Amino acid sequence: MQRAGLPIPETDYSSLNYSSMDGNDAVVARLNSTGSLGFFIFAPLAEKAALISRLEAAGADTADVEAARIVRLEHGKPRFSEDISDRFLAQEANQPHALHFSKGCYLGQEIVERVRSRGQIHRVLKPLILEMQEPPAPGTKLENASEITSAEYSPALGKVVALAYVRK
Repeated sequence: MQRAGLPIPETDYSSLNYSSMDGNDAVVARLNSTGSLGFFIFAPLAEKAALISRLEAAGADTADVEAARIVRLEHGKPRFSEDISDRFLAQEANQPHALHFSKGCYLGQEIVERVRSRGQIHRVLKPLILEMQEPPAPGTKLENASEITSAEYSPALGKVVALAYVRK
């Protein structure tokens, strides 16, 4: 980003405005969607090709959606609707930052508080590295102790990386 002459936000979930190539307003946001340092650039669509060329000329590599998914799984970062759903409690999904214990009444508050006070959850979302080449399908159960939510083969590790709900 620096070599491309783009502003770099200093902290996660922060953003900076800048003037785009044709003088329009644009935004660079520091967002971590894969577990690796990442940025989202919001600029006019007409500038997309030139912006990508500018980043590639500065040494950035392009990646597709599948590569981003593999990196996300290598870092054990869950994705809503794939690894996290209304089927699982926030404590089971390892998302304690999503809970607010001093907020007023809300739907599901009794269950959230009961889990907090008793500490009883039966499963928890964990990253797995599997000694195999073919990723198991979502919903696959391993040894009756875990259920795969997402999995991909990692060329960097030579193994399958996955997220699964594992029994405690």
